[in-house]
Amino acid sequence: MEHINIRKKLGLRIKELRASTGLSQEAFADKCGFARSYMSRVERGGANPSVDALQTLADALGVPLRDLFTETPSKVLKRKPVAAPLVPFAADGSHFGPHLKRASKFTVGEKEDEIQFEDFDEALAYLRRMGAAKWRRPNATGSWGIVSAVRWAEPATPSTPYSRVS
Repeated sequence: MEHINIRKKLGLRIKELRASTGLSQEAFADKCGFARSYMSRVERGGANPSVDALQTLADALGVPLRDLFTETPSKVLKRKPVAAPLVPFAADGSHFGPHLKRASKFTVGEKEDEIQFEDFDEALAYLRRMGAAKWRRPNATGSWGIVSAVRWAEPATPSTPYSRVS
């Protein structure tokens, strides 16, 4: 009988629960306030998370702390909806989102120093690292231009080609 240590079992369980939320490891680490490298170590069983870190993980997953240590929840729970990741909003109310993929890529960065990403989470992670997040999006007339973030918040409604918050 193969014996898997408790940290590896815990890591596998956290990875399973995270995957069920649809969040990438990086997006989930951001939601928890952890470095992605630490999240990777937790999921591989290489880290020994504190009780406070475990509570943060459980809260971000919307599960009771005990569910991190069980193979299946003790009873079917109504899970809290997973909060949408924070995204940058421009002064006009438009926001960065999956709807801004153009020619299968997201374009972010300063003018003449723009970077293109195929993956939304990677583009969003890059925007988080910028001093002032900047991305391309169409304006009301359909012309694509660069906008700058004035705030970060959860998107209020499903994204549309020119998504504005009223």
